[in-house]
Parts: sequence; structure tokens; C-alpha cells
Amino acid sequence: MQLFKEDKIKYLDIIKIVITIMVTIKIIDNYELFFHWVKKIFSIVSPFIYAFIIAYILNPIMKFFEDRFKFNRGKSILTTYILIVAIFTVFSAYLMPKIVTSIMDIIKNIPEFTKISQNYFNTLLADERIKSILLSTGDMELKPDFIVSKVSSFLAAVLNTFLLKTVSFTNSFVKWLFGFIISIYILMDKENLMELGKKLVYILLRKKSADGVLEFLWNLHDMIGVYIGTKAIDSTIIGVMAFIGLVVIKSPYSLLIALIVGITNMIPYFGPFIGMIVAFTINIFFSPIKAIIVLVFLFLLQQFDAWYLDPKLIGDKVGLKPFAVIFAVTLGGGLYGTIGMILGVPILAAIKTYIDKLLLTCKQLN
Repeated sequence: MQLFKEDKIKYLDIIKIVITIMVTIKIIDNYELFFHWVKKIFSIVSPFIYAFIIAYILNPIMKFFEDRFKFNRGKSILTTYILIVAIFTVFSAYLMPKIVTSIMDIIKNIPEFTKISQNYFNTLLADERIKSILLSTGDMELKPDFIVSKVSSFLAAVLNTFLLKTVSFTNSFVKWLFGFIISIYILMDKENLMELGKKLVYILLRKKSADGVLEFLWNLHDMIGVYIGTKAIDSTIIGVMAFIGLVVIKSPYSLLIALIVGITNMIPYFGPFIGMIVAFTINIFFSPIKAIIVLVFLFLLQQFDAWYLDPKLIGDKVGLKPFAVIFAVTLGGGLYGTIGMILGVPILAAIKTYIDKLLLTCKQLN
């Protein structure tokens, strides 16, 4: 009888494998139809996905009100959402118009910036030594309108991408708004939803595998909370300091540049250089000397962040070597763009923690 049961289990496993292979082949043969339906389903459920993301981000604020002020769940959620709406209202009413004005002003001045670039290029070509070096490469046509044509084409492509992104953001804004509303109910019932999620993991996986998955997710949650939260505080401080310094230097578009510096500072290693390059490029069209001063100021500010502020806030909590951080940023950026660059570090840190525990377990068994 026992042997019959074992044979039955083996036959069931074989049937499962055969069905899995057949389904996989069918999906590969009809991948266009399959991905079309995946995309359609994702579009339908996207407000719920956004709701979980918003609830995950706002959960620490809600817990702060619960733990610090002993508010009940409803009062904590109400206070959290009032705070977020107030911040968004202030940003939309006072900061957003200035940022949009700066962007539109830059777009309006693009022809002037192009002429300045062309004049600078013509001045360089006036030097016979530089001209001979450029001609020796054999790859560059030294026409008078070279910079104008190339820069105009590049800027047209950039503006086209910017407009497409704006339209895309407008289309998804309604979904984010629904997600914002749904997130209230997720936070209100988060314990039951977490318990349901655990039950689903145990239903789909064996106990040992389910324990490992839940442990990994918990480590990932800790790493994201530690890294993203503290890095956001760090970047906010750097953004405010950059804005104050740029105002003192009298840099044009100080608010826009400070915002870019603060956002790009979230990306380890590469981010600060992106902010510095953008600030230098904008300022060089107004004053090369001021552009150098801005570059030096932002460089010193980033050194202060790298050597003092960042270690003070984050320290060695992530536990990754510089090479691993650079690898995580590069891989994450290549796969998922800016979001991947930001999340790559905590995800790799969580994976490292999980692997370290597995290696330690294997070592103890041996």
C-alpha cells in the first residue's frame, strides 16, 4: 500500500512537470498574445499596485504617530494623509510653478544657448592646432552649422521625449489618485492583509521554502526602510544646502538645480556627478566663471555628504563594499532605470544577508 502511494506521488510529479512544460511551450509560441494579456491585466490592477506602493511608503509615518503620540489607527491614518496633502499642496502652490517656469524658460532660451555653443565652437576652430587635431580624426565635418544642426536635433529629441513622458504621467495620474485613496484601506487593514499574504506563501510553497521566502522579504523590508528612508533624509538636507548655496552664488534656476541635485543624490556614486554636470551645463551659458564656482561648490558639498553626513546617517547599515554598490547601481539602472538604481543597493544588501545566513548554515552542518 505504501509503495502504491509513493508511485502515485511520482506519477503526479511527472504529470505536473509535463503540464508545466506544455504550458511554457504554449506561452513561448504565443508570447505576443500572452504579453498583451499580461499588459492588459497589469493596466487594470495598476491602481491596486500603486496603492500598495503608497501604503508601504506612508506606513512608517503612520507608525510614528501610533508609537510616538499613541494615536489609534484611524487617527494616525487621518493625520498622515492630512500631512501628505498639506505638503503636496504647498509644493504645488509655491514650488511647482517656479520649477515649471524655470523649465519653460530653459526651453525658450534653447536657440540662444545653441548660438552660444556655435560661437564657442567657431572660436575653437579659429585655432589651427585644434582644427588640425579635429581633422586628423577623419570623423568630424567642420561645417559652420555643425553645432547648430547637431544640438538642435539632440534637443528636439529630448523635448519630444519630455513631452511624451508628460502625457504618460498625465494618463497615469488618475490611477495614482485612485491608488492614493485605496491605500487608506490597505493601511487600515494591513495586519489582516499581511496574514493573508503569509498564508498564500505557505499554500504555494513548502514550509521550509516559505520560511526562507518570508525571511528574505523581511530582510528586504528592513534594508529598504533603512536605506531609502535615511537616504531620503540625507538627500533632502543636501538639496536644501545646495539651494542656499546656489542662491548665495546667484546661480540661475537655483530651485530647479537644487531639486535635481537632491533627487540625483539618491543614486549612490553616480548621482552626485549627474547633478554637478547639469548645474555646470546650465550655468556655463550664462557665465563660465560662475559655472566653475557652482561646480566647485557642489563638489565640496558632495564631499561633505560622502565623508560626514552619509556615514553619520547610514553608516555601515547596508553592509556592502563600494564595488558591490557600484555593481548594484549599474545593474539596477540597466534593468529598471532610475528606480532600479535607487533600489538596487538595498535589494543586493538583502540578498547578501540571505546568502551569508545560508553559507553560515552550510558551514555549521559541515
